[in-house]
Amino acid sequence: MKIFYRVILIQLLFSLILGAQISKEPYKKLEFIVGEWESNSINHISGKKIEGKSSIKWILGKTWLQWKFTAQLEKGPIEVLTLINFSEEKRKYAFYSFNPFDDHPLPHFGDWISPEILRLEIEEKEGKTIVDIIVRKDGNFDQIHSRIKPTGEKIKRMTTRYSKIKSL
Repeated sequence: MKIFYRVILIQLLFSLILGAQISKEPYKKLEFIVGEWESNSINHISGKKIEGKSSIKWILGKTWLQWKFTAQLEKGPIEVLTLINFSEEKRKYAFYSFNPFDDHPLPHFGDWISPEILRLEIEEKEGKTIVDIIVRKDGNFDQIHSRIKPTGEKIKRMTTRYSKIKSL
């Protein structure tokens, strides 16, 4: 009888593990972003340019991406941490950015709108912000931040061009 209960327990655990598995397909689509990157940004509002570096790597069993960005601004160094995964509940990519300018993480949710464009959206009081991550043919990528006013007007705020230094 003890063997019977052990078999039932093993089957139960096995089914729980299989049922809890997450589809890896959404994560495979983010593989292009893993690596060390140099970036050049232009703020379309102020005209200022920023050079930075990013390190993007898998963590927690390849279920989250950790994106660390650093740059030197006129006011001093800046560091931004973004954590990325795929929300099974929302069926969208979830980006959580932590930076010194915001008092809480800014959640961005989105999905691929074409094979080379991942669009993220942030709902805010002043309207919506969209962030398009555009994969270039050379394997590098661009990031375009735009504000969508309540009137529907789209204002490009920042464009960043990323060039891979090395793969991780």
